[in-house]
Amino acid sequence: MINLTDDLYLGTGNHKTVYAHPTDPHLCIKILHTTPDEDLERELRYRKVLGKRVDSMTLITKYFGEVETSQGKGYLFERVIDFDGKASKTMLNLFEETIHDKKKLPSLEELLLDFKRVYFAEKISLAGIDADNYLVQRVSPNERRLRIIDNLGTSAFIPLAYYFDSFAEKRARKYWQMFVREVCGRYRILFPEEFLRKLAE
Repeated sequence: MINLTDDLYLGTGNHKTVYAHPTDPHLCIKILHTTPDEDLERELRYRKVLGKRVDSMTLITKYFGEVETSQGKGYLFERVIDFDGKASKTMLNLFEETIHDKKKLPSLEELLLDFKRVYFAEKISLAGIDADNYLVQRVSPNERRLRIIDNLGTSAFIPLAYYFDSFAEKRARKYWQMFVREVCGRYRILFPEEFLRKLAE
């Protein structure tokens, strides 16, 4: 039994409350608000189909199974933190910071292009494009990478994208275009048109 106290609280989303693990700073525990939870079930199905492939996918955080806690059943996940132990910022945080400090724009552009490269290489199946679900992990003083912490998988009855590369690529392209449209809609003022075209192509 893991005792989840108030000082371990990290945040609350639409479906889950998240706590830091009491003894391992690299882990977190997600507690569902209601069960069953369609979003979590969708994600766990996706992870199950991926099997060992998920271990080599750098965008997706690791999942370690169920645990019993003082708040009921919990789900043990990798907690995304920076190399110095600080909580990783969301992509949304970086967009807002760059609005106030344009000197950060080149590094943000580089991060987005690297995210695009890895996303298509790994052919991630997403169920949403909320920038709050993309954490920017500083793995060294000069190196960052994106991590996806939620909205994985598809609710399709027969998820062809899980089994066939052509369907996975098509789905990845669809959600990437949705993401780019969101960036253009909210942050077009930040980026040169040439960069946005490069991001979308």
